[in-house]
Amino acid sequence: MLRGSRTQWSGVALFVVTVLAWASEGAFAQFTGYVPPSSELIPMGTTKGQRYSRLIIMNATIVDGRGSPRANRGMPAQGPIDLIIENGVITNLILADPVNLGRIRDRGWQERPGDHVIDAAGMYVLAGLYEMHAHLPSPGGTGVNAEYLYRQYLGHGVTTVRDAGTGAGMEVMREQRRLSAANEIVAPRLVLCQRWPLPLRRWDVGHTPEEARLMVRKFKELGADCVKISRSPGHYPDVMEAATDEAKKLGMHVMVDLKVSETDAVVASNAGVKSIEHWYGVPDAALPGSQNFPPDYNYWEELDRFRWAGALWKQADQYPERLTKALEILIANGTSWNPTMATYMENRDFWRSRTLPWFETLAHPDILAGLYPDAATHGAYKTEWKTSDEIMWKENARLWMKWIKQFHDMGGILTAGSDEATTGGMAMIFELELLQETGIHPIDVVRIATTNAAKVLGWEKHCGIRVGCVADLAIVNGNPLDNFKVMYGRGYGFYGIVPREEQAKHGGVRWTIKEGIVFDAQALLKEVEWYVQQERRRLAAEDRGSGAGAR
Repeated sequence: MLRGSRTQWSGVALFVVTVLAWASEGAFAQFTGYVPPSSELIPMGTTKGQRYSRLIIMNATIVDGRGSPRANRGMPAQGPIDLIIENGVITNLILADPVNLGRIRDRGWQERPGDHVIDAAGMYVLAGLYEMHAHLPSPGGTGVNAEYLYRQYLGHGVTTVRDAGTGAGMEVMREQRRLSAANEIVAPRLVLCQRWPLPLRRWDVGHTPEEARLMVRKFKELGADCVKISRSPGHYPDVMEAATDEAKKLGMHVMVDLKVSETDAVVASNAGVKSIEHWYGVPDAALPGSQNFPPDYNYWEELDRFRWAGALWKQADQYPERLTKALEILIANGTSWNPTMATYMENRDFWRSRTLPWFETLAHPDILAGLYPDAATHGAYKTEWKTSDEIMWKENARLWMKWIKQFHDMGGILTAGSDEATTGGMAMIFELELLQETGIHPIDVVRIATTNAAKVLGWEKHCGIRVGCVADLAIVNGNPLDNFKVMYGRGYGFYGIVPREEQAKHGGVRWTIKEGIVFDAQALLKEVEWYVQQERRRLAAEDRGSGAGAR
């Protein structure tokens, strides 16, 4: 197998420098073909959420995120309906279709007015989305920061984000969680999982069941809502069982990224883990022996790890009865599955992932830099990526999706998450598209991304669009059940279909409502565009000042 030689890395470095040079304001316009007019931009920090004592959303077509308690059958769209929201809670749903409206008028009944009204005629109202696998950066400063990502999430209808291990530290994010809950910052609701092992280079911490329990108690003291077990020693079966048991006693849940581990999904599920992340551990549980790794395979060589992960589902699919039995155990134990397909799909079409339309205005230049190989960066492993790799991964994705659909059809609890640390809401909408690609009906995809997630988190009052439920909503300018692309911010679902200068008038989430607080989603994304332009200017000025011509 070819490895990244010094000569190869020199070529890669030169390519990265060239791309970074394009990231300056003028040159980047040539690369993307478009820079938004300054009149369309809003300085970041301008837009605030507004709370109203009595909010009315009129003429809405709702997709409530609810469904049968015994099966994964969701409810179809309903409308027009007027939603009444008081003190952050849905207090009434008034049918405004011709039949019921006529009856209301005949009886002389009239709803008392609200202090703010949104006319959602022609729009679809979904329950607010849950991003169940994020990695939030630190707030403040420059670069890809938390404020930038918060606006991306809210701008795409995401009202709750579960952080699966932040680089900012629990103390910082604990305060961010408080500020968001108090509506003192513009941010989705935050659920914080402390990642373990931390730091990654030390496996002599928490490597016994007794130490694991102490560590989980420490995480609770730090303010963690949950524990993210990422690698050994947390993957030792006895350690995972102890950590999960301790977390349950403290009112926390455990999510696991099993990778290639001695703990597969069945072992983790029997230990009481609440959420299986990605897909590692599920196909492994069906194999009668080891995966058929090549002789020179090395797990810690990331190119090896991610390349040959693409062969796993094909090997497991040879044992459908064993796979089905593994899924049955997960379902019986109430273990959910959060596939996070979005972060892996570049493996089946590498070029597509480098040419996404929204890169032109919504992507921070550091994101573009991160698209290229870097031996020191997790996930930037493509020192080479061949046609054969993409073919293998296309088959891997097909089989993965087949078994996701099987899990869903059997009554398993799926949730939606992207595992993207820099692209926020855009990656989340892509995840919805991928869930539909598995064959799951878009009505059920909405349920997966909303009330299923609330169920995993144990939030009874976050129950979709129903009287008495917390008012978390996304008001979409279009029909996402026909086309999830209409949810991409700034009209990118219509990229190349309408004239570029008209794009922002089409599609996108129009308003995001978090516990009754109304956010202008498009204004927040205009702030993102403003920030991206400011950052390009800053980096270009630094380049000129250094005389290097590039960062």
